[in-house]
Amino acid sequence: MREPELYHVPVLFKECIDALAVNPEGTYLDCTLGGGGHFGGIVERLDGRGTAIGIDRDGESIRWVGDHATVAKPRILLEQCRFSEFDVILHKHAIQWVHGILIDLGVSSRQIDDPRRGFSYKTDKTDAKLDMRMNPDEGTTAESIVSGCGAEELSSLLKEYGEVHNPRRMAEAVTRFAKERTIATSGDLRECLEREYGAPVKYKVLSKVFQALRIAVNNELGELRVCLSKTLRYLAPGGRLAVIGYHSLEDRIVKNFMRDNEPRCICPPHQPVCRCQRPGLLRRVSRKAVRASAAEIQNNSRARSAVLRVAEKVTDTSHIKGAETA
Repeated sequence: MREPELYHVPVLFKECIDALAVNPEGTYLDCTLGGGGHFGGIVERLDGRGTAIGIDRDGESIRWVGDHATVAKPRILLEQCRFSEFDVILHKHAIQWVHGILIDLGVSSRQIDDPRRGFSYKTDKTDAKLDMRMNPDEGTTAESIVSGCGAEELSSLLKEYGEVHNPRRMAEAVTRFAKERTIATSGDLRECLEREYGAPVKYKVLSKVFQALRIAVNNELGELRVCLSKTLRYLAPGGRLAVIGYHSLEDRIVKNFMRDNEPRCICPPHQPVCRCQRPGLLRRVSRKAVRASAAEIQNNSRARSAVLRVAEKVTDTSHIKGAETA
């Protein structure tokens, strides 16, 4: 498979592929295909008996990787769907187990740099429509949320998803502006915030606002929780789950999921003997998250916030009800 480097530069590429410990005969699922950078790394390590499955919510991603893929040794399956629905694709192809699952939660450079997608708040993208949908063919746009939410709902959204300081003030400013004119582009939103806070609005503030809207538009945290919960069912014993997060909200969900599914005693502290016999399904490969090196950050600034966490399905699952038929 040719490397589609013009679409997006994959972060933590070597660390991620190494962490998956790819078995040449195995079946691997990339839940967030993007430009196929990580996917290509997996494909290169598979032989003719292996299978690589790539899914993405964005149809452009599927088309791009399909157009840039060459005849490869392993079987390659590309499908468009939400990553929380990867089980539908596995069922479609009669796949019961996968030996590795990759989830890269970042927005691709191609999506950010395309003004039609509305993900960017940079000054040269002020005419971009406030869309932000990972799949442009479905769902609610950021424009609809900004224009349709009341101050209380918008305040809650900004606080929960963007961790915005004094979200109530910002929400009221936005709703006031929206009564005068439609907030249809990133430029309109920037103008609204500049009227309230003065110009220029700091990039850090804009980043939080756009993050909050993007998460709300795509239900990113909800999708992540559902996807993670399904990995336990489809990951083969000894298989690995690798997740790359980019902000504290999603990284906290991943970290807690891996920790909560480890074998550990949850008996009351005063109880001298463990009686819970809590099985646990995952073992964290490393207690410490993997971050990009200084050299990678210098070459790709978007790697600065990347955090890779990896867990392995415990090998012996005989003690878990239903595991033998999973």
